[in-house]
Amino acid sequence: MQNTAVYRAKRIRDNNWTIDQILEEFPRLMTKGMIAQDFLVLHGDAASKLFETWLPIYVEKILYLARQEGKLILPLDRLTPDGVGELALRQLPALLSPTTYKVGRGCGVKVVRHTIQECSLAFIDHKPPGINMVQYLHEAKACKPCPHILTLGNDQSAFQAFVIIAGQALEQETLLQAIDVCFKAFFVFDIEYPKQCEHVWEFIQNVIYEIQGRESKIKFIKTRILACK
Repeated sequence: MQNTAVYRAKRIRDNNWTIDQILEEFPRLMTKGMIAQDFLVLHGDAASKLFETWLPIYVEKILYLARQEGKLILPLDRLTPDGVGELALRQLPALLSPTTYKVGRGCGVKVVRHTIQECSLAFIDHKPPGINMVQYLHEAKACKPCPHILTLGNDQSAFQAFVIIAGQALEQETLLQAIDVCFKAFFVFDIEYPKQCEHVWEFIQNVIYEIQGRESKIKFIKTRILACK
């Protein structure tokens, strides 16, 4: 298993393939558990960090900051612990400042700064139950090339959670599991985070999984969260 995962990682890195090309070469990566397995081999110390720390350490701190900034007004008393954890995940786009970047060259250069709503949709796309999944996946393959999360449910909670990769849906038992698989997919497929929610994934990478990366964009909120008692 270890040799195979290392071989795949090297082939993917050396060839600079698209996700479609990677899946053509290694179709088994979409088999349940394969993304997590490869990540475990490549980043063993970080593999279980989300499940070990999210609920006991970070949820309360993030919800505290969200209330302080007036971004959270929902009562929590009717939510299960998992529901509270999911609510905290959904606060991240509002708490973290969106990335500002430039596109184009010369006189045509433009500065882009995505809205919180755009960030939220790129991070977790929430839809009501009963959507046409075939149509959704077809459109996602064309318009959302990066891995992302789809949840189905009402305004308060998700009944189903999926990781969407190259127009394919990997169903997960919880939103937290979907976050875990989606994050690990970026590393296994060796691709960059989507610009709309880049800062959210960088926070998850640096703070939750403790994998060093570009920390400057999330340093302030990291300090605030870690300072919460």
